[in-house]
Amino acid sequence: MFEVSLLYQHSYSSIYYEGHQKSDYKYIDYSYFDFSSLRVSYGITNRLKMRAEIGFFFSKAQTFDFGYDRAANGFGDLILGVQYDVYQNIPLAIDIFPSFDFTIPVGKFDQMNGPVVLPIDIQPSSGSFKYNAGLLFSKRFLAGKVALFVSGNAEFSQRINTERTNYKYGNLYNASIYGAYTFFKHLTTAIQLRLMVRDRASDANKEKVNATGGTYLFLTPQVRYTFFKYWSLGFLFELPIYKYVNGTQLTNDYAFSFRFSRTINFNKKKPALFEEPTK
Repeated sequence: MFEVSLLYQHSYSSIYYEGHQKSDYKYIDYSYFDFSSLRVSYGITNRLKMRAEIGFFFSKAQTFDFGYDRAANGFGDLILGVQYDVYQNIPLAIDIFPSFDFTIPVGKFDQMNGPVVLPIDIQPSSGSFKYNAGLLFSKRFLAGKVALFVSGNAEFSQRINTERTNYKYGNLYNASIYGAYTFFKHLTTAIQLRLMVRDRASDANKEKVNATGGTYLFLTPQVRYTFFKYWSLGFLFELPIYKYVNGTQLTNDYAFSFRFSRTINFNKKKPALFEEPTK
């Protein structure tokens, strides 16, 4: 099984929070990004799948109340991943998939705005090598029309140590549960509840940065339409329904994305390794 997909994502942030409450603090009026990525995945066997993804930011910007803007664009990171169906129970329609991703910061980092280095929040590349380990459980019901997914992952970043930046992102943890239902042969809908926890970052002195990290809960409805057998178009809308941040931080209002995919099944006698709702 071979799949190529193209993603477009837009994210918008304009609300400051202090702890779990909205704050009257105002410095950045709003921030947004427009992002696209190309992902290629290949099922080497029915159980083992490899994938690679490269991203590009058309714009990653901040706008201020006093009429000043700053923005950057360019390539982001390259992600290489592997997923393996370590447990497969066909009669019970249960699968368990551990996964591992390795992120390589291939894009330009430490981009400048005149003589000033742009803040890390709007650098297209994260500037950091990252390691992500995850586990996914799936259970299908009603001959595959209904599916339940439970997943979790942890991401660890290496310290950024360049001529202009010495910084380490906080560890990132995600846990989610989501269900999918196939209404018709070609239409699948899903709803996801995702918990995200980010530890505080650390500065050049390895001291914790107060206004970084926090806990978020997202509600994410999704829909995917398959056409001409091997083509699909997916839509996802991500809405934060709970936020708790350390210090005072600008937080996300919403994000949405479209994913356009083409699948090639080289061995039609074998089922696909795994098919999940659009992420």
